[in-house]
Amino acid sequence: MTDVAIAPAREPGSTTTPRMIVDEWVGQFTNALSSQNVAAAELFLPDGVIRDLLALSWDFRNAIGHQEISAILAVPAAHRPTSIQVRPGNASVLVEEGNPGTISAFLQFRNSAGNGFGHVRLVQQNDDGTWLAASLVLALDAVDSHPECHLDARPSGKTHGPVRNRTGWQEGLDPEFTRQEPDVVILGAGHNGLMLAARLGALGIPALVLEPNQRVGDNWRKRYSSLALHTPLASDHLPYLPFPSTWPRFTPKDKLGDFLESYAKLLDLAVWTATTVEGAEFDESSRRWIVDIKRQGKRRRINPRHLVFATGMNAAPNIPEVPGRSDFQGTVMHAVDYKGHAEWRGKRAVVVGSGVSGHDIAQDLAEHGVDVTMIQRSGTFVMNTSTFHKVMHANHVSGKYSTEEADLLNASTPFGALPAHGPKHVELIKAMDRELLDGLVEAGFELSDGPDGQGVLGLIFGLNGTGYYYNAGASELIIDGTIKLRHGSVEGLTPNGVLLDGDRTLDADLVVFATGYQGAPSVVRQVLGDDIADRVGEFAKVGADREYGRLWRRTGVEQLWFMVSLGIGDGRFYSKLLALQLAAMEAGTMPYAEQEQ
Repeated sequence: MTDVAIAPAREPGSTTTPRMIVDEWVGQFTNALSSQNVAAAELFLPDGVIRDLLALSWDFRNAIGHQEISAILAVPAAHRPTSIQVRPGNASVLVEEGNPGTISAFLQFRNSAGNGFGHVRLVQQNDDGTWLAASLVLALDAVDSHPECHLDARPSGKTHGPVRNRTGWQEGLDPEFTRQEPDVVILGAGHNGLMLAARLGALGIPALVLEPNQRVGDNWRKRYSSLALHTPLASDHLPYLPFPSTWPRFTPKDKLGDFLESYAKLLDLAVWTATTVEGAEFDESSRRWIVDIKRQGKRRRINPRHLVFATGMNAAPNIPEVPGRSDFQGTVMHAVDYKGHAEWRGKRAVVVGSGVSGHDIAQDLAEHGVDVTMIQRSGTFVMNTSTFHKVMHANHVSGKYSTEEADLLNASTPFGALPAHGPKHVELIKAMDRELLDGLVEAGFELSDGPDGQGVLGLIFGLNGTGYYYNAGASELIIDGTIKLRHGSVEGLTPNGVLLDGDRTLDADLVVFATGYQGAPSVVRQVLGDDIADRVGEFAKVGADREYGRLWRRTGVEQLWFMVSLGIGDGRFYSKLLALQLAAMEAGTMPYAEQEQ
């Protein structure tokens, strides 16, 4: 093997353009990849990062540092991209604002299955002017076997001219699956399930969504009246049907429920509501699932090839068993059952927990004349919602990128590497929100910097936990004393209220436990039994490979998948990657069994 020719330094005054620099680096990388040259890792910084999302393999992989990068670039010929180049367009190559020594570029590539997009970030070295990659992400975007029917490839709706025995649009649909079995059954018609169904529909793959609620969107409508998304609107668009330009900046829960219902209708998604799964098992002989369902009182058996859980990160609510509950004369509930402030005006409430739900519920009660006390059991990481948007959603709210581009930029960092960026985020957040945080400390609120000072990134992607709040107004009510604050643990309930450790008591008419949920695997155990649940394990947790163990990728159980995400943005991006895997399997491009790869 010959050594890789690293991009050379440029003489002062050189007319070399950023596009030329990127083209040269991409050419060197492509040549090294095609020749299996292990020195290709030298095109990256010593701590450089690669993320492969179905581009170099039929899996999600990543590598950090030269040794790992060399290993991940040992790509079999069947998976090797046949071409990589800068994506056409004037905005594809950007020089970082205020830092001419950093260039980024959006890429496009082809591999044996189809086409994809990518992004590379190059940094110039001070010693010799060499340009090395800090990060590279390559993600499959289309498979040749199943062209995506949208934009210029959208369906015609009606063929003009005479057509014998013409079939109307509605007649051509089969939402009851009377003519065929669905290829994919999706459990859950929340945003994740609907987005995956929409992706599959655009690829021509018959999918059926099963939803226990009476209407699509009821999982949002049934929650408390003041609930709205905390995330910025730019991060929350659904594929093929973005929110209108008049949409509120923070989507209220009822509007989101109605939008999801409209989304399913307008995109002709087959959704069976008021439907529960009574049992499911995989039939080895037919390589299909046997799913027994009960729909509006009637039973039916369906036989999809693939079964997808889109039932959310949270399963059953977690309410601690506390002594004296039967003696309490008031009302006890979990946050999921809280419907709003209306019946509690002028009364006393205790909210146990200081995460997002605890703050939201306490704020809703306090703003409507309820005497409310929050019990803080441990420190909470807090930032203003505006800061949350600027720091955590910078790529989407900057206005520099399309939704798809911002999604790809976010995907360039492996989940397991995110906590390492946490301390820098914490420092920035503290500077931006100093006045708010100082006020909380003075009010006696216990702040936390998260595990190892990693803030939200450490809590979510390190501990797979919560313990944070994006301030939408509750913090100010804590600071001015409208929301009272107590610390400690609930030892039990008395006839008139709550017993805290140290024999302290609080009178209450309402006690709300904002104490989280059981993990998502409990849903699998309920539907598929202990054997499969044990094989799948903690699928919604970041593993040693820095990826979520079983989300959006093979699960270790044949033709079983999980379409679960932390929010609409992740769901939008990874729903396409999961849909592409299902399409590639149906085409025979991607092997069914992991060992066949």
